[in-house]
Amino acid sequence: MQLLFPKEEEIMYAIWEIGHPCGLSEILHTHPQLKRNTVAKVLVILQDKGYLQVDSIVKTKTRTGKAYAPVVTKQAYDEQKKIMDDLVESPSVKKGVLTYLSALIDTEGTDEDLEDMIGQMEDMIRQYREDMENR
Repeated sequence: MQLLFPKEEEIMYAIWEIGHPCGLSEILHTHPQLKRNTVAKVLVILQDKGYLQVDSIVKTKTRTGKAYAPVVTKQAYDEQKKIMDDLVESPSVKKGVLTYLSALIDTEGTDEDLEDMIGQMEDMIRQYREDMENR
Protein backbone atom coordinates (compact mmCIF):
# COMPACT_ATOMS: atom_id res chain seq x y z
CA MET A 1 0.00 0.00 0.00
CA GLN A 2 1.36 3.40 -0.98
CA LEU A 3 1.05 6.30 1.39
CA LEU A 4 -0.92 9.18 0.01
CA PHE A 5 -0.03 12.79 -0.66
CA PRO A 6 -1.90 15.26 1.59
CA LYS A 7 -4.66 16.13 -0.90
CA GLU A 8 -5.17 12.45 -1.79
CA GLU A 9 -5.38 11.63 1.91
CA GLU A 10 -7.86 14.46 2.52
CA ILE A 11 -10.15 13.13 -0.19
CA MET A 12 -9.86 9.52 1.01
CA TYR A 13 -10.78 10.63 4.55
CA ALA A 14 -13.78 12.46 3.07
CA ILE A 15 -14.90 9.27 1.30
CA TRP A 16 -14.36 7.15 4.42
CA GLU A 17 -16.36 9.70 6.39
CA ILE A 18 -19.27 9.54 3.93
CA GLY A 19 -19.33 5.79 4.53
CA HIS A 20 -20.83 4.52 1.28
CA PRO A 21 -20.01 4.62 -2.44
CA CYS A 22 -20.17 8.26 -3.48
CA GLY A 23 -19.67 10.46 -6.47
CA LEU A 24 -17.86 13.70 -7.01
CA SER A 25 -20.94 15.81 -6.25
CA GLU A 26 -21.53 14.17 -2.86
CA ILE A 27 -17.89 14.64 -1.89
CA LEU A 28 -18.09 18.32 -2.81
CA HIS A 29 -21.41 18.69 -1.00
CA THR A 30 -20.05 17.26 2.25
CA HIS A 31 -16.66 18.98 1.91
CA PRO A 32 -17.27 22.32 0.17
CA GLN A 33 -13.70 23.51 0.74
CA LEU A 34 -12.54 21.05 -1.93
CA LYS A 35 -12.30 22.13 -5.56
CA ARG A 36 -14.16 20.18 -8.27
CA ASN A 37 -11.21 19.84 -10.67
CA THR A 38 -8.86 18.75 -7.90
CA VAL A 39 -11.27 16.11 -6.59
CA ALA A 40 -11.95 14.81 -10.11
CA LYS A 41 -8.23 14.41 -10.79
CA VAL A 42 -7.48 12.86 -7.39
CA LEU A 43 -10.31 10.32 -7.72
CA VAL A 44 -8.61 8.95 -10.84
CA ILE A 45 -5.23 8.88 -9.06
CA LEU A 46 -6.74 7.06 -6.06
CA GLN A 47 -8.30 4.53 -8.39
CA ASP A 48 -4.94 4.02 -10.15
CA LYS A 49 -3.23 3.55 -6.78
CA GLY A 50 -5.78 0.89 -5.81
CA TYR A 51 -7.53 2.85 -3.06
CA LEU A 52 -10.83 3.25 -4.89
CA GLN A 53 -12.91 1.29 -7.33
CA VAL A 54 -15.88 2.34 -9.38
CA ASP A 55 -18.94 0.96 -7.65
CA SER A 56 -21.72 2.22 -9.90
CA ILE A 57 -22.96 5.08 -12.03
CA VAL A 58 -24.96 7.70 -10.14
CA LYS A 59 -27.22 10.46 -11.34
CA THR A 60 -27.60 13.80 -9.60
CA LYS A 61 -29.88 16.68 -10.57
CA THR A 62 -27.39 17.99 -13.11
CA ARG A 63 -24.86 15.24 -13.81
CA THR A 64 -24.23 11.55 -14.26
CA GLY A 65 -20.98 10.15 -12.93
CA LYS A 66 -19.14 7.37 -11.22
CA ALA A 67 -19.66 6.40 -7.60
CA TYR A 68 -16.43 5.35 -5.94
CA ALA A 69 -16.06 2.86 -3.12
CA PRO A 70 -12.95 2.45 -0.98
CA VAL A 71 -10.89 -0.69 -1.54
CA VAL A 72 -8.64 0.09 1.43
CA THR A 73 -10.22 0.60 4.85
CA LYS A 74 -9.44 3.66 6.93
CA GLN A 75 -8.14 1.38 9.69
CA ALA A 76 -5.73 -0.41 7.34
CA TYR A 77 -4.46 2.91 5.97
CA ASP A 78 -4.03 4.42 9.43
CA GLU A 79 -2.12 1.33 10.63
CA GLN A 80 0.19 1.44 7.60
CA LYS A 81 0.73 5.18 8.00
CA LYS A 82 1.61 4.78 11.69
CA ILE A 83 4.09 2.03 10.88
CA MET A 84 5.76 4.20 8.24
CA ASP A 85 5.78 7.26 10.52
CA ASP A 86 7.39 5.20 13.31
CA LEU A 87 10.01 3.94 10.87
CA VAL A 88 10.86 7.40 9.53
CA GLU A 89 10.88 9.10 12.94
CA SER A 90 13.07 6.51 14.68
CA PRO A 91 16.38 7.75 16.07
CA SER A 92 18.29 5.07 14.17
CA VAL A 93 17.76 2.75 11.23
CA LYS A 94 18.07 -0.37 13.40
CA LYS A 95 15.54 0.93 15.94
CA GLY A 96 13.21 1.92 13.10
CA VAL A 97 13.37 -1.50 11.48
CA LEU A 98 12.71 -3.26 14.80
CA THR A 99 9.76 -0.94 15.49
CA TYR A 100 8.47 -1.61 11.97
CA LEU A 101 8.74 -5.39 12.37
CA SER A 102 7.06 -5.26 15.76
CA ALA A 103 4.18 -3.24 14.32
CA LEU A 104 3.82 -5.68 11.42
CA ILE A 105 3.48 -8.56 13.84
CA ASP A 106 0.84 -6.64 15.82
CA THR A 107 -1.35 -5.86 12.77
CA GLU A 108 -4.48 -7.84 12.11
CA GLY A 109 -4.18 -11.05 10.18
CA THR A 110 -4.68 -14.75 10.54
CA ASP A 111 -2.40 -16.89 12.66
CA GLU A 112 -1.35 -18.60 9.43
CA ASP A 113 -0.29 -15.25 7.92
CA LEU A 114 1.66 -14.40 11.07
CA GLU A 115 3.39 -17.78 11.13
CA ASP A 116 4.30 -17.39 7.46
CA MET A 117 5.76 -13.93 8.05
CA ILE A 118 7.74 -15.07 11.10
CA GLY A 119 9.05 -18.06 9.11
CA GLN A 120 10.22 -15.75 6.33
CA MET A 121 11.90 -13.48 8.86
CA GLU A 122 13.65 -16.47 10.45
CA ASP A 123 14.85 -17.60 7.01
CA MET A 124 16.26 -14.14 6.32
CA ILE A 125 18.07 -14.06 9.68
CA ARG A 126 19.44 -17.56 9.14
CA GLN A 127 20.72 -16.57 5.67
CA TYR A 128 22.27 -13.40 7.08
CA ARG A 129 24.09 -15.38 9.79
CA GLU A 130 25.39 -17.88 7.22
CA ASP A 131 26.66 -15.03 5.06
CA MET A 132 28.38 -13.47 8.08
CA GLU A 133 30.08 -16.78 8.95
CA ASN A 134 31.30 -17.26 5.38
CA ARG A 135 33.05 -13.89 5.20
